Amino acid sequence: MRKINFILFALIVSLCSSCEDAIDIVQAGELSPLVTFQTVDDLQLGLNGVYSSIVGEAPIAFSTVFTDEVAIGFANGGQGLNGGEYVFNLNTGSADAAIIWGTNYSLINRANRVIAGANFITPSAAEKAAYDNVVAQAHILRAWGHFVLLSHFSTDLTNDSALGVIKVDFVPQTTQQLPRNTNGEVFSLIDADLVFGSSLTTNATNTNRTFVSRDFVKAFKARMAAYRGKYAVAGPLADELIAAYPLTSRSATVATQNTSAFLNIWTDVAIPVNDEVIFKLERVALNTLINSIWASVNSTVSGSPFYEMGTNLYNLLDNTNDIRRRAFVSPTSEPANNKLVIGKYPGSGGIVQLNDVKIFRSVEMYFIKAEALAAVGDFAGVATQLQKVNTARFVAGTAPVIAVPANEKAAFAEILKQRRIELCFEGHRYLDLKRLGVKAGVTIDRNTVDCSAYDACSIPNTDYRFTMPIPGAEIGANAALKGQQNPGYATN
Repeated sequence: MRKINFILFALIVSLCSSCEDAIDIVQAGELSPLVTFQTVDDLQLGLNGVYSSIVGEAPIAFSTVFTDEVAIGFANGGQGLNGGEYVFNLNTGSADAAIIWGTNYSLINRANRVIAGANFITPSAAEKAAYDNVVAQAHILRAWGHFVLLSHFSTDLTNDSALGVIKVDFVPQTTQQLPRNTNGEVFSLIDADLVFGSSLTTNATNTNRTFVSRDFVKAFKARMAAYRGKYAVAGPLADELIAAYPLTSRSATVATQNTSAFLNIWTDVAIPVNDEVIFKLERVALNTLINSIWASVNSTVSGSPFYEMGTNLYNLLDNTNDIRRRAFVSPTSEPANNKLVIGKYPGSGGIVQLNDVKIFRSVEMYFIKAEALAAVGDFAGVATQLQKVNTARFVAGTAPVIAVPANEKAAFAEILKQRRIELCFEGHRYLDLKRLGVKAGVTIDRNTVDCSAYDACSIPNTDYRFTMPIPGAEIGANAALKGQQNPGYATN
């Protein structure tokens, strides 16, 4: 795992951070990029700070609890109920919205400071490649922060005229009041940043999956195009990554499922040649424990799980020939006692509950390709594409056959089903239902065992809560946001 010089890194972060509001505008007395960044090494430390501010766990936590991936666990102490996430309580004061908004603007702010600081440095010939690479990565990560925000806070990514988020491509001053931009305006910045970042001259072959690379940019563009309904762009990009990153071998029979290359993905074992992970957020000691989203102690039945796997999701995984059952359901689970423990993040490096956060896996590209085929009416192609994933995950000769969908609605419903199985607990479900739920006739699907006691079984796929609210504290601090709240929420 990558190790950072934490003392120097902390210094850079302290110089680059502010706390007045979520877009982290410049504070009185704060050191400027000119003072903070004086060498290429300083820029690299600043870039480390940008990486450290990518908070992949927050969208995962919200998505799993708000949708149908979890049920209230037998060791629950009010989690998801007191804050209201599990009962669909989402409003302008919700912590989930504030965290996703704030952390991504922190990421954007730090990237902007590195970019601004680079303007004051003239690298030597020997430093030029490193300098260019740092600046390129900062642009790509700035684009990523804007995209995550758009995905959660814009009502419709297919509409360039719809309100998006605040486009921030500079370090704002305390006196500036910044309104939301349109989707089209924010996507223009994202596109420009990705074009610039594609000039990366190092990590072009993605030998280290924890730094952005040209393949990260391809995966980013493919997902973004799919979210925007631009499948003529998404499909070819997905094809390239499918060819470059074959699905990881399950390398196991029913009797030996404890030894599997696929399981190694989730314990962060050294990357094999055909590893399907394109990019992940590396987590080391003292970082957030991803499995602590669902359990207090560990990913076993004795680990105090306050959330368990949703019953309907478990039913989709309940086949011993499917390696994902072994990977995603803790082997200590007690189905007969309705104790279904989430096992996808068992820990790594000797640290229980700590795992890298997978942002892009090539398996997602199979689903994006299937979406592209569904959009042009190639339903046989959809079935073929999805079957490839099933075949890779099941014991040879036992994979269920995916029938050819009868129409577009059925095709997107099957794609959502297969994404639900494969990508569970990776932060996709909320956004998947938001963008494809109406097309597929699908919404949150909790088993009555999981929901009836809380009167929280589902919400319509057209519900306003499939877009997050602009945090009330942000509107209160920024007059330019007045009147720009998302539909359905209090206008403050």
